[in-house]
Amino acid sequence: MGNPMESAVATTWHDPVQGFLVLPVGTPCRTADLEEVPGKEQRVFRQILNRDATLVLILMGGTFRALPGEKLRARRTGARLMVDPTERELAAMRAAGPRAGEYIESLGKTDMALFTVEEFTTLIQVIVSTYLEAKATFDVNNTWDDVPF
Repeated sequence: MGNPMESAVATTWHDPVQGFLVLPVGTPCRTADLEEVPGKEQRVFRQILNRDATLVLILMGGTFRALPGEKLRARRTGARLMVDPTERELAAMRAAGPRAGEYIESLGKTDMALFTVEEFTTLIQVIVSTYLEAKATFDVNNTWDDVPF
């Protein structure tokens, strides 16, 4: 049995019997293994999944489906699945590291378990702000060729 998941966005599907179905955000589902899919459908899903590595095989609404990972989130934590970052995003993450380190150093403590809620929230703010600033700078300079199409 796969991990319990839920849809992070509303999804529309065509069912040969019922026509178009709209499944709302939060529709329960679970990840599935290809071996669970019956006969001929298994071959079709194998081809679909081989063509697009971003797709995740799920069992949703009693039907097997392939859905992009970013449209799912883990049910236990509410966290989204990680999407592979582009080179531009990785560079922005690396830019946030030194500023986060400076902030932590200014607190005089490195054990995050000892951070107050305000200190931890400020750390997140430092990281996110620096990431967004770096990304905006990269976008203005437009020197990146990371568009996948």
